[in-house]
Amino acid sequence: MNVYAILSFVSFLLFFQALIIAHFILKPSKIKWAFFFFSLSFSFFSFFNFLQHVTLDLDLIYKFDRAASLGWLGFPVFTALLIYRLSNKEDKFISQIIWFLLVPMAVAPFIRFQIHPYSLKQFFFVDGVRYYYLNSGSFWFYLFVAYLLLAAFIAIFILYKWRKDVSQRRQKLQINFILGGMLGFVFLSFLTNIILPYFGLTEIGPLAHVNAIPMGLGLFFAVVSLRQQVFSVDIVSRLITNHLREFVIYFDQQGRIYSVNRYCLDNLKFNSYEIMRLSPEKLFRDHSTIKELTRQARFRHDVPEISTELFPRTGQPIPVVITLVRIDDYLGNFLGMVLLGVDLRQKVKLQQEVAERTRNEKALTQIRQDLEMLVEKRTQELFDANQKLGKEILEKKRAEQQISSDLQEKIQLVKEIHHRVKNNIQIIISLTNMLGFHKDMDTSAREKLKRIAERIRSISAIHEDFYASKNLSRINFSDFIKNSTGEIYANQGAGKNVIFRLNVGNEFLEIDQAIPCGIIYTELLTNALQHAFPLAERSKDKGPQVGTINVEFYKRQDEYTLLISDNGVGLAKDPLSGGDGSSGLGLVNVLVKDHLKGRLIHRVSYGTSFILKFEK
Repeated sequence: MNVYAILSFVSFLLFFQALIIAHFILKPSKIKWAFFFFSLSFSFFSFFNFLQHVTLDLDLIYKFDRAASLGWLGFPVFTALLIYRLSNKEDKFISQIIWFLLVPMAVAPFIRFQIHPYSLKQFFFVDGVRYYYLNSGSFWFYLFVAYLLLAAFIAIFILYKWRKDVSQRRQKLQINFILGGMLGFVFLSFLTNIILPYFGLTEIGPLAHVNAIPMGLGLFFAVVSLRQQVFSVDIVSRLITNHLREFVIYFDQQGRIYSVNRYCLDNLKFNSYEIMRLSPEKLFRDHSTIKELTRQARFRHDVPEISTELFPRTGQPIPVVITLVRIDDYLGNFLGMVLLGVDLRQKVKLQQEVAERTRNEKALTQIRQDLEMLVEKRTQELFDANQKLGKEILEKKRAEQQISSDLQEKIQLVKEIHHRVKNNIQIIISLTNMLGFHKDMDTSAREKLKRIAERIRSISAIHEDFYASKNLSRINFSDFIKNSTGEIYANQGAGKNVIFRLNVGNEFLEIDQAIPCGIIYTELLTNALQHAFPLAERSKDKGPQVGTINVEFYKRQDEYTLLISDNGVGLAKDPLSGGDGSSGLGLVNVLVKDHLKGRLIHRVSYGTSFILKFEK
């Protein structure tokens, strides 16, 4: 079995399956029969092509081809007829062309081919391979080609007119599927019948039944998947029985219950067997009135509505509005009645909700009035509070202006005091210098007065430096240590090789602590530079001694620590005892105890260390 036989058999299965599915799904109509014969023609064509490809007997091939001609001569007219039926356009001209022109053009070549098959095409074998050629010099060949072109033109013309008038989405999809399938058929036919033979591939047999698979799929979707849904008696009956949310009760001619819908069974708590054997007296509250209306319905159609109640198996009675409808056969004979009961429970519930909403609206109106009064009261209170706040703001502004004025006055006073303190310190320094040049002063006394003047000058510099700060409540003492260390070394460390190691954090002090702490730091650092590294102690081989002074300043748990240590010669005894008569260290001791309320620790080990501790 070759590949052409397999393709033919697959095509036969697809078209035959479409025929069977459409037969069982579609209701009898002109569209159904047009699609039936369309699928049947391609099924014939495909099946007998399959038989041709599995035999090597030339006589059998001609017999099978005669049978297949019923399909390949019939599918063009059935395709045009199916598209015409799908368009749902009653065009008499198109209908006459199909029936009185296309059909005869298909029947004539079919009869001729059955009598003389060589008039259209001939088959032959070369090396076991089946070939065929069309008899292009025959009149019947050109009649067949004209028939194909006319069928294609009619199909395209019908689609064009259908497309112009289409409005529904379903119809647009139908047209798109048909056009897509026809374009697929045209492309594959052009490929197998023109392009491939042009390149010499003449051994490929006729594949029209295979090429038509896309067109068959398009028409299948247009006919079966996108078929128009219509209402029927069964559909309407199922809708009423299963989905109508009202009471529907059917009565026979004798006034007995014949059937009810699903909503009735669910709400009355009966099953279908029980309710058909239930007496109407047990179902309706006002049965006598309903019985009278039933009698009237036998002779008239306009029966008035009544309000009554239905009794379920369990629970409260159900209020309903009853309407009776007479049922007649097509001859007008009375068959029974249908009782339509409108469920009023929702209406009663709605009325209760409306009443409740009315009460709530009244309550809300009262609440709104109370809120308006409260808002008016609160507005007045806010207005009074705003007036009071305005007065307080005015008083606050006046107070701020007074404070600002007082602050400016105090700033001027502080500047004046600072200026006077500075002048007084200069006077003291001048008096000390004058006293040092007195004729009764010896060299030792002059030297002591000179040191006193230098300390006073140092205190003046510290005082002036700190009072020049923008914020007297936060003096950056760490910056003071960094800036003053170099100045003190320049003044007191001439000729000495000293390395400073500063380990200070970013700490701040108030002015009352910054001034005494700055004086203490200056005195201790000056003392270290003057006494820790004497110039006489030098090594002849190694040159001048290299000294190291460590300075640390930090705060831990609201306690400040100032450490000044050196690796110099050290002190023989405790300088803080006052026994050496040192005025500098004596001043330090006074500042530590009286001004900082702290403690100063002196240690002598590989040099001298002073540790100052005081609380914030």
